[in-house]
Amino acid sequence: MLITFKIPGPEEILKAQGLTPKEIQKCLELIKEKYGPPEKLTPGEYTLELPEEPVPYVFTNQQLINAIYKLAESRGENGWALLKRAGLTHLVNKRYELYSGPPIETLTGLTIEERKLLAQILGIEIPPISEEIEIPPIVQAGPIPNFSPGRSGNSIDLIVLHYTAGGNVESTIAWFKNPRSRASAHYLVARDGTIYQFVRDEDTAWHAGIPPRSGLSEEENRKREERARIIRPNQRGIGIEIDNWGLLKKTDGGFVTWNERPYRGEVVETGGNYWEPYTEAQYQSVAKLIQYLCHKHSIPPNYPPEGPGTYHQDAGALSSFRGILGHCAIDDTKLDPGPHFDWEKLAEALH
Repeated sequence: MLITFKIPGPEEILKAQGLTPKEIQKCLELIKEKYGPPEKLTPGEYTLELPEEPVPYVFTNQQLINAIYKLAESRGENGWALLKRAGLTHLVNKRYELYSGPPIETLTGLTIEERKLLAQILGIEIPPISEEIEIPPIVQAGPIPNFSPGRSGNSIDLIVLHYTAGGNVESTIAWFKNPRSRASAHYLVARDGTIYQFVRDEDTAWHAGIPPRSGLSEEENRKREERARIIRPNQRGIGIEIDNWGLLKKTDGGFVTWNERPYRGEVVETGGNYWEPYTEAQYQSVAKLIQYLCHKHSIPPNYPPEGPGTYHQDAGALSSFRGILGHCAIDDTKLDPGPHFDWEKLAEALH
């Protein structure tokens, strides 16, 4: 499909041509890749080729459940366990609705071979699955309500690390599924190294915004809003939460978490403060996940000029940075992933 548009106003021109919101989003991404940011283009006429969308496959949730159970049986496995690993147990509550979840080829809770076999059982064709780099096992934990479709024309070129400040994966999943939380991330790495996914890479999770803060002046909050506009961390970034309490408080009886819960696990002291350490399994899974994401989205495995865990006063330096950093480098009201996170260990694993 050949699309022609004029500048200024590409989005309005695309709408006038009757394109769907999804097609407009794809066009804006292609415009940026081919010509640069749409808002900075000079008046004139431009063209681009909009790829034809593949014809979607259509089957019910029950048909997919049956196919997964058949796949499990052929491999001597438990059907429910395989359905859970694929992140699709919620389908049993909507058995006779048409399936609208992640494409079969992106069910990363299944191995590449399992995804290919599942497609054969369903009688559908799926795009080739890249085997150039190992895709770590990923459990699909969605759907959740807290995300924005698409990337508003931005490329995916940041990976932002966080800690959950929570005690377990279950509480974080419940929080992300609560519409009132207005919070999410693309991935969550549990203490045992299990990786969960909530939001597609191609969509915007709400993990690294720079919202107004109570207690700050109107001018300070205005600067925060301007900083968010310059850096665009949610629109550009993939958010990875790591299950960890973060900062701990020392008391006469030991240690407590930020919400005054007794903490009896291991403790590390860094910078005069006390923290819950990250597990070796978490470092390994975070490294594998980042390697996969950097390969998939052509993100250089770099750290920003002032370091990945240091707040950058100059928002402009982060607006053009492509690579990996902590939430604390973006927002000076945040600490995660904390000074106890071993950035050198991660760098060694990535390189």
